Amino acid sequence: MENRVKNKLEYLFHCSPKLLYRYISNPSGLEEWFAEQVNLKQGNYIFTWDDSPREAALEENKLNSHTRFRWLDDPDEEFFEFRLRQDELTGEVSLTITDFCDSEEQEQNQRLWDNAVNALRTRLGA
Repeated sequence: MENRVKNKLEYLFHCSPKLLYRYISNPSGLEEWFAEQVNLKQGNYIFTWDDSPREAALEENKLNSHTRFRWLDDPDEEFFEFRLRQDELTGEVSLTITDFCDSEEQEQNQRLWDNAVNALRTRLGA
């Protein structure tokens, strides 16, 4: 088995947490930047890229704060999470993304997230 590592990436936005939260917490928002298609089926989220679906359970969801998912085909201790935090002084909102990947794929994984977040910024105009 390959060595799995936890990645934590932070991105800054100039928008409200409430607006950004819609894009990390519901299927239509996630379709705008994260996956080609997102559906709910029996309480789980089905994310699809290139006609390849992957199922995840929603493990945590706090309004205007964060969402945490767990891929059903990954080890139980692994997850992917979108967490929002607003700086009290500057008003900037940070989106912290946490996920896991093989250590050899860390750079590729970061590029994938960078591209996805750029798509989100374009949608938000932020």
